[in-house]
Amino acid sequence: MKVALIGFPLSGRTTLFEALTGGQAHEGVASVAIPDPRFEALAKQAGAKKIVPAAFEWRDDLPDFNPEKPETVRQPLSLARQSDALVLVLRAFDSPYAPYHAPIDPVRDLNFWLDEFVLSDLQLIENRLERLTKLFQSHKESAADRAEHAWLERMHRALSAGESPKSLEVSRELEPRLRGFGFLTRKPLVVVANINEGLLGREAESEMIQRLQTVCMERDLPLVNLCATFERDLRQLPEAEQAEFLQMMGVGESALPRLVRTVYEQLNLQVFYTLGEDSRAWLLRRGGTALDAAATIHSDLARGFIRAEVCHADEVLAAGGWKAAQKANKVQLVGKDYVMRDGEVVYIRFNV
Repeated sequence: MKVALIGFPLSGRTTLFEALTGGQAHEGVASVAIPDPRFEALAKQAGAKKIVPAAFEWRDDLPDFNPEKPETVRQPLSLARQSDALVLVLRAFDSPYAPYHAPIDPVRDLNFWLDEFVLSDLQLIENRLERLTKLFQSHKESAADRAEHAWLERMHRALSAGESPKSLEVSRELEPRLRGFGFLTRKPLVVVANINEGLLGREAESEMIQRLQTVCMERDLPLVNLCATFERDLRQLPEAEQAEFLQMMGVGESALPRLVRTVYEQLNLQVFYTLGEDSRAWLLRRGGTALDAAATIHSDLARGFIRAEVCHADEVLAAGGWKAAQKANKVQLVGKDYVMRDGEVVYIRFNV
């Protein structure tokens, strides 16, 4: 899953990226494991020699632009379409060492980006509708072309009326045609308020943050308050010293795990596991089936799918391992339409 960080220059976007990735990025891209103690216990129990946790690919490779020239935002937004989710970093701190392009106002900056998402998507839709209209004039269109045209018109009306298009349903047949557009207004979005270190734990005292919170609630956007420089400095400390540093600063915990959890929830994800010498955790959209899980592992498994054996990780751990869970009749044999539960261990039976 690709998660793109976006924001104005000097918003602290890159500092947050460094905190998330521990400075291990290559050209603004880094794969970072999602913490999962349950998977660690499963892999240890299975005697795994290779352990591959689920991960997010964090990206801070979008080009900067000139805030005084809004047209320069087009290229970053075009690249942002390639991500599965967006994290919008808003500057909510002031500093004489980092002069900003305007008075500090995260609500204004949020509205700028949301407006740009709408304008960019509208332009994309209008261009596509124009091409489809020309196709219709040649009488060479298909039923799928007609369905796409009708759906795009509905989305255009919603955006033009200031409504969120996230509630528009997409049929299973139409979804592959629309996926390539990467509509920004339909992507999961998490808002980050990058605050001063001195405000940590006292966000309720800030009128600016409270105003941002209200706007985010009205727009149904999750908001995470953090200080990017604090998180980066914390990440650079040895693990044994991090708790002491947090206590010294009067902060209960790092905000990064909360940010990761929020992105995870907005992507509507769940995890499943495959165990053995090579043990792996895999991400799957909620509502995904056993066949979808097989396809996530490898296309051959989906192509030759016969049945799947599934058992929840908690039951596997409690039983003492997969074989013990089988002996205790905890393992189910399910078909391709079985809806996966979060945290299940799965073995795919297939033949190709």
